[in-house]
Order: sequence, then structure tokens, then C-alpha cells
Amino acid sequence: MLHQPIYAPVPMLATDVNCFWALEQDQESYNREVYFPDAYIEVIINVGAPLMLENEHGMLELPRAFVNPLQNKPLRIRAAGFCQMISMQLYPWAVKPILNIDAVPSTVHVIGLDADWQRFADDLTQIVAHRGYREAIDCYQEYVCKTAYQHKHDLIPIRTAGHSLHRSHGRIRMADLAEQSYLSSSQLERQFKHYTAISPKAYARIVRFGSLHATLLVNPSIRLSDLAGVCGYSDQAHLIREFKSFAHCTPRDFAVTAPAYFELRQNEVWCDFMKQYFNLSHAE
Repeated sequence: MLHQPIYAPVPMLATDVNCFWALEQDQESYNREVYFPDAYIEVIINVGAPLMLENEHGMLELPRAFVNPLQNKPLRIRAAGFCQMISMQLYPWAVKPILNIDAVPSTVHVIGLDADWQRFADDLTQIVAHRGYREAIDCYQEYVCKTAYQHKHDLIPIRTAGHSLHRSHGRIRMADLAEQSYLSSSQLERQFKHYTAISPKAYARIVRFGSLHATLLVNPSIRLSDLAGVCGYSDQAHLIREFKSFAHCTPRDFAVTAPAYFELRQNEVWCDFMKQYFNLSHAE
């Protein structure tokens, strides 16, 4: 069973938050999934069974409230029972102004949030149990609005650059990006790294991979040679190298796992959201 409604952020958060979402999924199917890198940071509130991060040292139990920062490789999270969670999907430049914590490099897989967030996670668990996800999401947004933007940040240039990268699916020249942001190339690089811990060029690669991965999820049989130009790669070989860099497998290997996403692809709301958000007209 899979249930994943998506909610728009309130106006105060709309420039820095992509969406809020809730997930209910049975343990067996959830534990088969792999989290591939994408262009967002997830602020996850676990309101179900305990979650564990699988790494080279074994299993690490996760706190109720944690951040999944930008990744450069697949992540495996396992549930000890029925999976229920709520997440705020942030653009990476919003970590400092909204969460009041520093951005971290991709070598850090999960960040546990402070005691106030853990207590809030306990409250949300009760709200989901007794009043449902819609009210829990409303409470989540209200909590974030009360705690966000406590310090002054000059985000306009970095927001401009970040949204330009998303609109272009990472296919914009860095010189043009700097010009649109009214910054020099060196200023853009420095400020972008300050807020996101990576360069705008590195972030563009993640955005491109996200569009490619989403396309293959929606239509795993699409021809890679057709996708290369559409997704901003010089040729099919370039596409395959980039995919392997982030997914640790080839697109063909990934296509073998496509049946695991059959249920998702039967969900018209999910498919419509993916096609609209990632502008996947080429995924038909």
C-alpha cells in the first residue's frame, strides 16, 4: 500500500519550500526502495515505526525529526514496521534561514534536529493518529513559520540563481546565471556555497540528474539517445556517466527495478505531478 499526498506551502514559505508531503507505506515495499539524490533537502518527521539508516557500519536508528541533506549517492532507509512520515521539501539555500543550521556537504547523510524539533515530532505523531495528515501538515507549516527567518539573510541573488537552475533543469551557463543574479561569477560561487555547501555548477548537475531520474521513473522504456539532448547531456555516453556517478548503477540497471514502481506509475496524480513539476513532456 502506498499513499503520498502532496501539499503546497503557505505564501510565507513559497519561495524557499517546494512542497510538504505525507507518506504511508507498508514495511515490505518501503524497505525495497532506494533514495536517489535529488535537488531538494528533506526535513522529515517520522510519525510511524522507527526508521534506520543503512550504511557501511550497519544500521543507525534515526531520530523522529531529521534532515536529509543534498546527497551525491543513493541512500537506504529501513522501517521497523508500518512507515508513516511527513516531510518539508526545502530548496537547499533555505537551510540556514528556515532551520537556523548550517548547510553541510554531501558526505553527511542525515542530520538529527534539536530537542525542540524532537518534541514537536512527538506532538505531530499524536495529531496524525487522532486528527489526520491534513491537520498535521497545517501544524507543521505553522511551526516552521514561527521559527523560520529569525536572522537576516540576503537571499534574493541565491534564490534567483536557484530558481533559474530549476526552471532550466540545470541547463544554463554559469556566466548567464551570475548575470541574472546581478553577481559576478566569483560572488555567485561564494554566496551559493555559503548557503548550500556546494557550487552552483555542482548543483546544476544534481538538478539535471533529478530530471533524468524522474523521467526514467515515469517512463523506463524511453530511449537514452533521445533523453541525452533533452536533459542537457552532450551525448548518451555522457548521460550514462552522470547517471552512474549519482545512482551507482547504469540507467539500464535502474530500468530493471522499474517494476517496483509499477504502483506509482498507475497513480495518475503522482504521474501528473511528476510530469508537471519536472516538465516531462518528453516522458510520454
